Amino acid sequence: MVRLMADVLAYLQSFNEAATFAQRTVDAIEKIYHPNNAQLGMMVMRAGVTHWHAGLIDKAHAHVCRALGILMVTHGPLHPITRDLEGLRVQTEMELRLFRENEFAYERLREAALQGSSMRLMAEPQTGDLRHK
Repeated sequence: MVRLMADVLAYLQSFNEAATFAQRTVDAIEKIYHPNNAQLGMMVMRAGVTHWHAGLIDKAHAHVCRALGILMVTHGPLHPITRDLEGLRVQTEMELRLFRENEFAYERLREAALQGSSMRLMAEPQTGDLRHK
């Protein structure tokens, strides 16, 4: 039931609420399955993607890395899902690095991506570059 709510809310693009339900689903499934179970890995992956869509990049990256570890054991490194997840891990890692370096730039970049518009990143002015004439 909780998983269904997460899916419905994600479909309705209520990603913050969907992330909450996805986390609750993972918490429940962790109690049932072995730590290297493929279904657990898939649910952790889905939770990571949902957190990523919600803009919760730190939790998303943690979930994606954990899911990648599980799916490397269950599916192997050559499986298409594992390869896609590795690409997502690299993407979330870059976004997390940008978020930690400059949260404002990350938020602007994320908003531009969600709106489908292009964005130019301008260099921030440095105090030594300001010249008064």
